[in-house]
Amino acid sequence: MDTQINRSLVAPDLLVIEIGNSHVTVATFAGLDVRTLQRLNRDELSELGDAIEAQWESLPDEGSRSVAIGSVVPEAMQRVMAIIHASLHVEPGVVGRNIRLPLSLAVTQPETVGVDRVCSAAAAYERFGTACAVASFGTATTIDCVNDEGVFMGGAILPGLAMQARALHEQTAQLPLITPHPVMDGAVYGGTTEEAINHGIIFGTTGALREIVERYATELKRWPKLIATGGFGRLIADSCDFVDVVEPNLCIQGIAAAHRRQTLARTDE
Repeated sequence: MDTQINRSLVAPDLLVIEIGNSHVTVATFAGLDVRTLQRLNRDELSELGDAIEAQWESLPDEGSRSVAIGSVVPEAMQRVMAIIHASLHVEPGVVGRNIRLPLSLAVTQPETVGVDRVCSAAAAYERFGTACAVASFGTATTIDCVNDEGVFMGGAILPGLAMQARALHEQTAQLPLITPHPVMDGAVYGGTTEEAINHGIIFGTTGALREIVERYATELKRWPKLIATGGFGRLIADSCDFVDVVEPNLCIQGIAAAHRRQTLARTDE
């Protein structure tokens, strides 16, 4: 795949909405670049209409404005679609529906793979142009692989860091609820119960990341580029020495890439 995109062929005015398990992110793109970005908690959806309208109005060219959505939460998707129809009076593009997935998938059941995973992988491959692994640390932790030909090979799904902390608290009698946080420099042993839980979550997730990516490397015959994303992406990257890039807006970039590729395909017809 040619990762050098002719900017003159890219629709310059795009509103992108990413609907995740914990957050809804609204962003605008000027060409290939994020122009504005706002992230809302899922329990703040009452503010979503205002955010969408404000971002839409910030796009300068009314004639070429478009909307692209990527979602892993069907019920929230319906609400967002209703807001767009009522407020913007446009038909949005939805990745996996009227926007094609931005990568080929070499998996048994492609329809079950989350749009967020595919879009993040597409953005990573577009960035590196070579085999890469994408580790997303959000509500769940996903670690996926794209080969040298830009094919999504599949991956692994683990409980997210906050989910691990909550499970330990809710499924035991005395373990406290913690918020995962950086381990003190040089600290090996968790000296308190809280530290022991945090060490287990951080070191355990880092160890899982290394093991899984090493297995990808064995299949690929070399270590892939590794990019981390998601709310805890920076925390995990700072806990190890083998993450190449941290990009918190990777899925948003992948949704925009999916829209862009479809636009370019229509231009070439």
